[in-house]
Amino acid sequence: MAVTDAAPIITTRFGHDDGHTIERYLATGGYQALRTALGKTPNAVHEEVKAASLLGRGGAGFPAGVKWGFCPPGVWPRYLVVNGDESEPGTYKDRLLMERDPHQLIEGVLIACYAIGAAQAFLYVRGEMALAQERIAQALNDAYAAGYVGKNILGTDFSLDIVLHWGAGAYIVGEETALIESLEGNRGMPRLKPPYFPAAKGLYLQPTVVNNVETLSNLPWIIANGGTRFAVLGAESSRGTRMFAVSGHVKNPGVYEVEFGVTTFRDLIYAPVYGGGIREGRALKAFIPGGASAPWFYEEHLDLPLEAGAVGAAGSMPGSGAIGVMDETTDAVKAAWRIVRFF
Repeated sequence: MAVTDAAPIITTRFGHDDGHTIERYLATGGYQALRTALGKTPNAVHEEVKAASLLGRGGAGFPAGVKWGFCPPGVWPRYLVVNGDESEPGTYKDRLLMERDPHQLIEGVLIACYAIGAAQAFLYVRGEMALAQERIAQALNDAYAAGYVGKNILGTDFSLDIVLHWGAGAYIVGEETALIESLEGNRGMPRLKPPYFPAAKGLYLQPTVVNNVETLSNLPWIIANGGTRFAVLGAESSRGTRMFAVSGHVKNPGVYEVEFGVTTFRDLIYAPVYGGGIREGRALKAFIPGGASAPWFYEEHLDLPLEAGAVGAAGSMPGSGAIGVMDETTDAVKAAWRIVRFF
């Protein structure tokens, strides 16, 4: 095993009991990246994100900076929609980001909206995530009161309203066009693409960027430290760090932020600082590499890097970053039946 010494980027406040408060956020450099961004042109901020090669962290893995560029020029208004639904079984990294560091997400939303020219953002949170909803609601109230959200932010001509909306627990609204349908008050069912590509015909049939919670939470660090510094971390096709939720038959289930594309499944499952190995010294039977919808992997796949290309070539996907570990006592048929029954 080779655990890298890359410092965490988006989980730095998880060790603070008050990491969700505006006082702790400001004391640890919060909203300074917003000031930096507002001192640049929107295009310069966009270029910084493209230089970072930040891939979407929701499952599809599309480059965020490239996605922003798909909005047709000169078409207004346009919107940012934050996908905080996180409905893939076994996935709980975004929930922790919303519960433990909501201001980091809000600052990321502000930076993204400034870059794409949006004056309104919608933060869609999964219905069952009551604590995340409460923490975000309080954080938004505090950010509005402090002048970080609202009209003429920090004395500039940039204004933004952020709407908090929560769903009713439908799995399908994790798909971006189904989420947009739900936001509009309709049944959450996917739209046909084409013609309903969100960047062209999204929310209210206006240009819309949909990014997930972890993706946006990286933006304050990228703007504060530079896109090229972010791109130094990770592998060639998977820059930066990424959060993975490890659950199942490991000694230390939890969420871990690791260097993207460099860390392997073996590292994450067996390293003492991460999963700590299989419970009670048992043998591994199988593991799910990217949420319940991903094809299973086995012992021979442990040394694959946590990276879409290698995982895809082996027949599965890193997906939503949820790794479910099953030991030798698992009834594999029953486990498969439970997953299929869910879907």
